[in-house]
Amino acid sequence: MAAKKLGTTRANVSMIEWRARKKLDRARQAIEVYETLQPCRTVSVEKGTKLAEVPKIVLRRGKYRARVTSGPVEIVLMVKALKPSVVRKGRILRGLEFKSTPMGKLEVSG
Repeated sequence: MAAKKLGTTRANVSMIEWRARKKLDRARQAIEVYETLQPCRTVSVEKGTKLAEVPKIVLRRGKYRARVTSGPVEIVLMVKALKPSVVRKGRILRGLEFKSTPMGKLEVSG
C-alpha cells in the first residue's frame, strides 16, 4: 500500500526504511559520544540531610552550573529508588552525588 502511494516498489520502500534506520542508529551513537565527551556537573548531598531538602539543594546548586530537566518529585523518587535504601526516618543515610549532563539528564549515585 505504501509503495503504491509513493509510486515505487515494495523492495525500494524496504531499502529506504533500512537506510533510515541505519542513519537513526548513527545519530543515536553520535549523541551518546557527544554526551560522554561533555563535562558533567556534580552536586553533593551530605549524610544526614532531610529527604525534603535534597531537591532544593540539587536544584539550587544546579541553577547556576547546569540545566536540570528533573523536578523535585523526580529527584526524591530517584533517591528512594537507590538500592540498598539510603533513606531512613526521612534522612539520608550516606552521602549522595548527583551528576547533570549538559542535556539536563540527572543521575544519582551514592
